[in-house]
Amino acid sequence: MVPYDKNWIDAAYQRTVRFTNLDPGTYSFQVKAANSDGVWSEEDVSLSFMIRRPWWQTSVAYVIYLISIGSLSYLLYRYLLNRQLEQQEAKRLKELDNVKTKLYTNISHEFRTPLTVISGMAEKIMENPKKWVMEGGNMIKRNSEYLLLLVNQILDLSKLESGALQIQYIQSDIVSFAQYLIQSFYTLAANKNIRIHFYAEEKEMILDFDPDKIQHIFTNLISNAIKYTPDGGDIYLDMRFGTRAEQQSSVHYFSSSSPLSPHASYLHIRIRDTGIGIPDDQLPQIFDRFYQVDDSSTRYGEGTGIGLALTKELVHMLDGEISVKSEVNKGTEFIVRLPVSNKAPQQTIVQDQVKAMVPARKTAREKKLKSTTPTPNSMPLALILEDNADVAKYLFSCLEDQYQLLWAKNGQEGIDMAFEIIPDIIISDVMMPEKDGFEVCQILKQDVRTSHIPIILLTAKADFESKLEGLRHGADAYLPKPFNPSELEVRLQKLIEIRRQMLQRYEQNPVGNIKIDNPEDEFLVTLNKIIQENLSDEHFGIQQLCLGIGMSRTQLHRKIKALTNKSTSLFIRSIKLNNARELLKTTQLNISEIAYSVGFSNPVYFTQVFTQEFGVPPSEMRK
Repeated sequence: MVPYDKNWIDAAYQRTVRFTNLDPGTYSFQVKAANSDGVWSEEDVSLSFMIRRPWWQTSVAYVIYLISIGSLSYLLYRYLLNRQLEQQEAKRLKELDNVKTKLYTNISHEFRTPLTVISGMAEKIMENPKKWVMEGGNMIKRNSEYLLLLVNQILDLSKLESGALQIQYIQSDIVSFAQYLIQSFYTLAANKNIRIHFYAEEKEMILDFDPDKIQHIFTNLISNAIKYTPDGGDIYLDMRFGTRAEQQSSVHYFSSSSPLSPHASYLHIRIRDTGIGIPDDQLPQIFDRFYQVDDSSTRYGEGTGIGLALTKELVHMLDGEISVKSEVNKGTEFIVRLPVSNKAPQQTIVQDQVKAMVPARKTAREKKLKSTTPTPNSMPLALILEDNADVAKYLFSCLEDQYQLLWAKNGQEGIDMAFEIIPDIIISDVMMPEKDGFEVCQILKQDVRTSHIPIILLTAKADFESKLEGLRHGADAYLPKPFNPSELEVRLQKLIEIRRQMLQRYEQNPVGNIKIDNPEDEFLVTLNKIIQENLSDEHFGIQQLCLGIGMSRTQLHRKIKALTNKSTSLFIRSIKLNNARELLKTTQLNISEIAYSVGFSNPVYFTQVFTQEFGVPPSEMRK
């Protein structure tokens, strides 16, 4: 069987031969025969035939296989691609949801804070017009204008998107215009002891500009500089002419749709501060709408993430560009470049026109908020932590008749004051500079000096998650802005009552019998242990106890007074007298020996104070 088997097979007397498992192909079956004498034929007889391939091995089948594999691969690819797109879309939606949540939180905070002042001072004016009509009216006007500014910024962004915001160029001196604008910020900067320095390359710079757009650009950039510059810092503003190539020095810049010519003349406006700076990884996003530098919930002032986005859009609208460079803890520099032209109608801008454009600022004549000096009277001492002066003033107006009041402008200052003076209660905002309200709660509640102080978080972050977070950090109450002053007063009264109940518990039970259930119990037990270890030392007193517990004299006094309603000296004496009473009941020592053993050098004085403490003299205690 050629080509399957090329060897001849002797079939003998059989007339058949069997071949199996032949592969598809063409074969030739050859046969030779022999006669009875065994003589073989000279020629063989052949039969050619072909075995066809099965259908699954045909070219058509292979084409079908390739198409099927390709289709399955494509479907798998599409499935994986769709799945990846779905995951990316889900991630994008989650990020968008987080952005929206942050936006709503920021806007909510910015609207709730001035609304708290407006609604609260309106009530105060109605209650006592003579006392509050002037100051309250100014606060209402200032905060309503701030609300209007927020709304106008949002509307301006919408107008920019729709193309409804128009440019109205005039030809005038931009140096004098800038000076008028900067004057409105001097008092605001002075409140933080910040110095503003202005320099112009020329006394007059006549060019075309839109006063309204320039006012928005200046206001946003200077306000940001003041907001993020610590007390005692500096802000520098200078203006000069030059080409783009001469002045370009920033790390990131955001151009207009029309690339600026490197050799054309431009007005360069530079605003530099000595503030907290911006991390490099966040610089590219600072001009995004509703974006704020991520600093947890800590903030240096109001903000919705609208101002810089609006500033960039306005600069682009004026065919300019804005650039920024920054270094953390050293400061930030913004440069605005605007093309110079002199084609618009000439117009002189007077200072009164600028005042009408600029939002109201705090004036030097305005009454400053002053903390009351703590005095040893019956009114509880309340510490208010609030970075917004108007809200702090309103809180003072609500509580000044019932509490001694102290004010801290930021979280860190509040923590320092709390450690120093040990107030009876603390009212804190959440979003504050340096330390936020959550950090304040956590730090104060974990420190033995201040763990007993009730803390109320009073904030515009009114969402449920923020409330839970505040309570987890140890806050005793959480009130959203705007708040009802009556509710605040009731909350304060109830927290003071709870502390008085704790005080009664410590007054009624000897310190040695206290079961440790909280940090206050542990604190008193530690004090008791220190006093017990020095019980017989007649020279042991307040100074030695302060050294033993690691607190100042004032801190220890206010802590012990808050917990036991006793001064430090009376607390030490009370523990000594309780030990003397036990010795009188359980030993046969005479009164003089007992007096010496508990640190009294004069048995007569011991008898007097023992009688004052327990109502009976030592001799009667044994009967």
